[in-house]
Amino acid sequence: MNGHEPVKISDIPGKINIMKKEDANYVRFLAGRGYNAQKGYTESDWILIGRQAEESPGLMYPNDNYERLFSGKQVEGAEAEKLTPEELDFIRLNRIYGMYKPFFDALYHEFRQQARKRPETLLNAFRADSLNQVLQPLKAMMGSEEYAGLLGLAEAGEDGKGGMSNSDVMILLTQYKSALAKFRRKE
Repeated sequence: MNGHEPVKISDIPGKINIMKKEDANYVRFLAGRGYNAQKGYTESDWILIGRQAEESPGLMYPNDNYERLFSGKQVEGAEAEKLTPEELDFIRLNRIYGMYKPFFDALYHEFRQQARKRPETLLNAFRADSLNQVLQPLKAMMGSEEYAGLLGLAEAGEDGKGGMSNSDVMILLTQYKSALAKFRRKE
């Protein structure tokens, strides 16, 4: 389809569905909903983003709409003017999520191991800074959510003076993990 390589079908609950039409299954993205006063009910605005791969149901062949919404490319000028504010916001948040989530997952895995081996070891300044470089953008991304105020940042400790231990960091990262899952379901 347009020469695009197959990609994984996104796992955004409530925002992605598959529609069967003739001999193929098409993947759609829920761009928004609006109340139609004339008809007396809410209508969904679905955008077709690709065709499900027959050989692998977890993959799809994306179209230009997919590229526009999910590619992570900067949307500028005339192309940006064609998008609704909701679509632009979705693209921005999807870009942040896509950029920082793999780093978050790696940190979560690493600190889970450290918390098992050395739970009381204090976080040094380098590790706290490394954590916060990932946590700050994620916290800002979720800033308008009611639970964002519950999310903190990592604090380094020095020779038994304050700071977070590895087990404290795991509590922090578990809070972020839950918040990210809740945020992603909302999108």
